[in-house]
Amino acid sequence: MARSYLFIPGNVPRMLQNMDVYEADVIIIDWEDAIAPGEKDEARILSETFLKKHAPDVEIYIRINAEPSLYEADLAHIPLNHVKGVVYPKSDTASLSKLLKVLPDSLDIIALIETPGAFFDIKTIAAMERISALFLGAEDLCSELGATRDPSGDAILFARSTLIMAAKAYGKDAVDTPWADLDANNLQKDAARAKNLGFDAKSAIHPNQVPLINRLFSPGAEQIKDAKRIIAMHERKGTMRFSLDGKMVDKPIIQRAYKLLEKARRYGLDGGDSVD
Repeated sequence: MARSYLFIPGNVPRMLQNMDVYEADVIIIDWEDAIAPGEKDEARILSETFLKKHAPDVEIYIRINAEPSLYEADLAHIPLNHVKGVVYPKSDTASLSKLLKVLPDSLDIIALIETPGAFFDIKTIAAMERISALFLGAEDLCSELGATRDPSGDAILFARSTLIMAAKAYGKDAVDTPWADLDANNLQKDAARAKNLGFDAKSAIHPNQVPLINRLFSPGAEQIKDAKRIIAMHERKGTMRFSLDGKMVDKPIIQRAYKLLEKARRYGLDGGDSVD
């Protein structure tokens, strides 16, 4: 369960040193797009050395390279006791099957869905046991489609909706694509649209984007209050169907209330046990 995923380049010491003060729920150390071909060894060794000497208080993933010749070198430098998993770019069924043959058992996979072909594979990808999340990569996808991405979100509505459906059907997290510029108004619109569609979290390319994302993807005070009232009534009546404030409440709404409170408590937002 996370709200925000922040990419940081694996060859920038100050960003590695500060990763646990950026407020992101998950840090993705990038060894792929952010790193030039001639600098990949530097990024691997620097990241590995730092993580072996320090234990940042944040969940960490590594975005590895897509080509087997590169990701085999990547895997050799991942300190397994400090990293939860890998973000795998250009995911499709064939490439993920190859990766799984060499991926250490302790690492899970966030599948980066960023090619048109991946959407024809997405059900199979979501069903894979070691996939923990589906992650939309809209910039590469729009490049391949020849589409123009703007704050309306029209160009990626189908991709977003399809990814969310697959993720929810198989119990995986759905992580939205980053917003590529630092304009806070556009980020607000883009993140709010993603949340309303059903995404669990959103990724960021700059630490300044993280507080806004965390705020938007956190339960609000009124939502928490309503969830507590629904659960209190459910437990008092001992039934999965009842009326509250003139509205019918049934099993899906009760389950949603429990999930919302679980998330609120994880981030210290529940305000105690009172339902007043």
